[in-house]
Amino acid sequence: MSKRKQQNIELERQVKKRNMVFRVVSLAVVVAILAASAFGFWTVQDSRWVMRYDGGRVATSDFRAIMDIQFGEFRDNPMAREAAIGSLQHIVALHDRAAQHNVGFTAEERAIAEEWADSQIRSQFAFWTEHGPQDPIRYIENSRLAELFATEPIAERLMDIYVPAHSVAVDEDELATMVEEYLEAELENYLELELQMLMVFDREQIDEAYALIGTMDFDDIIRQFMPEFADEEEIPPVPGVLAGAWFEGQPEDREYILGLAAGEYSRILELNEDGMELFFIFYAESRAEPDADAAAEGFRERHINEQRFTTFEALVADWAEEANFTINRRGYNAV
Repeated sequence: MSKRKQQNIELERQVKKRNMVFRVVSLAVVVAILAASAFGFWTVQDSRWVMRYDGGRVATSDFRAIMDIQFGEFRDNPMAREAAIGSLQHIVALHDRAAQHNVGFTAEERAIAEEWADSQIRSQFAFWTEHGPQDPIRYIENSRLAELFATEPIAERLMDIYVPAHSVAVDEDELATMVEEYLEAELENYLELELQMLMVFDREQIDEAYALIGTMDFDDIIRQFMPEFADEEEIPPVPGVLAGAWFEGQPEDREYILGLAAGEYSRILELNEDGMELFFIFYAESRAEPDADAAAEGFRERHINEQRFTTFEALVADWAEEANFTINRRGYNAV
């Protein structure tokens, strides 16, 4: 009896030992599963961020948007990827600085920017629907896409704070020379000459139209020989500078067009475009001579703003460097 009792005790001990081993193994399996799940969750979560910096984190979707819209066809080019990261750092630094000064988007600016963002997303979606399986329409919100690309009004307000116009040193003698050269080359572009234009492909038609000048309104002559304007209540004028550009290869005709006085009809002008003959009659509806002083002032303002912008770009680069961005390679490589 004692021997059987001892056997029972030994059997019970072995059963307990097996149960203990089973529990230990089961616990180890559960711990391994939980650890793997936690690591997988951490990996997925970590890949959502492409950069960290003193002020927070930058989403991988931001980087993807920059790459898709600005560098899409160069996705695998290391230089393009680095350029996209640099651009994103500058944008983030710009928005952070704007928040400090409370000069972010106005409601109207945000609405316009988000409308643009929506059109970008739709065009991207249409492209990928036609050319591949990728669907880029869901990975970023319109509001964030607008913030990434519609930075101009924010930059302008920050530039007014950090680089006001009066802070730019101007070499007046150098600028006077630049203005003189500019006016010599570009002043005619300030000519406000509005032309009504009749254009046909047939010599007999243009002769017939020319014979009607003075007998009826020129708009009605245009409607008679240019059917596309038949139902138009008002025929839009053509800027004289644009009409002159068409005749760039025929300098005498170009100068003749730009010299038309208000109320004057042109002679019949002929243009050969890629082997096709075109015939024109112009009527100068209105004319205002270029304002050299206004043109000079406009050039001066642009010159100063270019210098301001160069200085401001350097400031934004400094802000980005001071932000201590750290690239998260897991998020970077996910794009």
